[in-house]
Amino acid sequence: MALEYRLTDPNYTIYHRAALGGLAATIRAWGDSPPEGITPELQQDFVGIYWSDKLTDQEALRRILAASFQISTEKITEGMLLLPGHFIGPERDDLRLLIHNGLCLTFLQHPKMRPGPKEARKFDLKTADDETGNLLTYKAIETYAHQKAQGTGLLDEPKNAKKSQEVNGQFPLIATIPQSVIPGAMTGKKSLQAKADEAILLLFLMVGCSVFLLRPRTYQEKAQACLVVPDVVDLIKFARGIKRLAGLGKDFERFSNTYLGRVVGGAEEAALRFLMDIYAAEIGSDRSVAGCQAIAMGKVAWDKNQVNRSISVKVGGDYPEIGVFKAAYQYLGHSKLIKTKKGESFAIPASPVPELIAANLAAERHWGAHFTELVSDKKDFKQMLFSHKGLNQMAKAIKDDLDKTIIRAFHKAWEMTMGELGERARNDKLDFSRLVEVRREKIRNEILRSKTSDALAGWFLRFCADATKGAALPPLRDDADRIRRLIFTPRYFERFQNLLLFALVSYAGNESKTDTHKGE
Repeated sequence: MALEYRLTDPNYTIYHRAALGGLAATIRAWGDSPPEGITPELQQDFVGIYWSDKLTDQEALRRILAASFQISTEKITEGMLLLPGHFIGPERDDLRLLIHNGLCLTFLQHPKMRPGPKEARKFDLKTADDETGNLLTYKAIETYAHQKAQGTGLLDEPKNAKKSQEVNGQFPLIATIPQSVIPGAMTGKKSLQAKADEAILLLFLMVGCSVFLLRPRTYQEKAQACLVVPDVVDLIKFARGIKRLAGLGKDFERFSNTYLGRVVGGAEEAALRFLMDIYAAEIGSDRSVAGCQAIAMGKVAWDKNQVNRSISVKVGGDYPEIGVFKAAYQYLGHSKLIKTKKGESFAIPASPVPELIAANLAAERHWGAHFTELVSDKKDFKQMLFSHKGLNQMAKAIKDDLDKTIIRAFHKAWEMTMGELGERARNDKLDFSRLVEVRREKIRNEILRSKTSDALAGWFLRFCADATKGAALPPLRDDADRIRRLIFTPRYFERFQNLLLFALVSYAGNESKTDTHKGE
């Protein structure tokens, strides 16, 4: 008896390929100790699971599920989901906590799919930056749907074996696909159905997906979790990459293998974080994943009782300005824990910038689109200035020559402007920092109040001319014609405005020298 799956099956969707990746990772986790009586086979594009006729189909499936979907019995993580195919060791309790909470918001959102004690358990999360722990909570479970293929009918006995073609111990001809198998799957007049072998495969979608917690700051959405569904193209490399990604080695930098690393602002950011990490974990140039589908789950206006799909977006890994996002999530992508008055903690992204960049790349917009929205409020603008070093690293990662030229020109003009302010502070015994703050705020307002390309271009050229006393800035002089076409063309107005505001907050020159010009 056998279950056989081919990755190149033309009838498979991205969900099937992700589930097959989850099954491959699970088989790799079994190693030399597969379930008793079960013989797995794993190839680059094929998975086979075999058993003798001494086992019924349903008994074989019970053994497969028991070895694939488990619950932690350790004291710290007792009652948490334990999926061997994730390769998360006991030293990774924080990541196990996030995955548990994320899967309970998505695949297992209905309490009937994960019965357990009503009272939430406490978890003490400690980070390198905190002297004391942070109190988080989770709902422990006693069992869950995947352990017994709940709602699929795969392990049900035939209701009327005499009249049907089904035999005790064999799989039914047709199985049901509940929401615990594919989150957000809506049923119509009839439930979603599939052949038994397909339903068994889709049970492993929960293993193949990467789950993140969403805390949107840029856009006011009610999304709570995000599933990243990988488009797997190489089963062996995918399983190996997932195992390396879950490790703690220093062979490559990991960004999404901690609790805080899985708390992001948007679905696109979650997808790109996963892709960057899985690509880094791979050995060789051939990739195991050809992009992914990011599905945000949250409350919607038409259904307040359960979590539904609110966003579904396809995300690739190759974008011209992907380096900007890499810099954003490396230097600005660290989430932080906030404590409530009750003593509990919750995590939020430290900066909305990675969320914005990821959303722009996924939508194939200019990387800096809508940056004005992050600094249009004075309070947000001041907060953004604390990230100037990370923003400057983003500026260094930009590939577009015109974008780089405009930012460099602005930085040079601003540097010269601050030099003048420093001289004024020294001569008049004024507070240099205050002079810079006032001038910076005036520049922000002037950029935001410019409503046409001509007005903004005119302001920019005057700003540069005032800084240089009428001389041409080298960055602008070297490519003057192309720069003029960009800044004076109406359809590039928003791009130009975003670039100027980004340049204003991303300047990271050495201001310590001029700090000595403060008045006494």
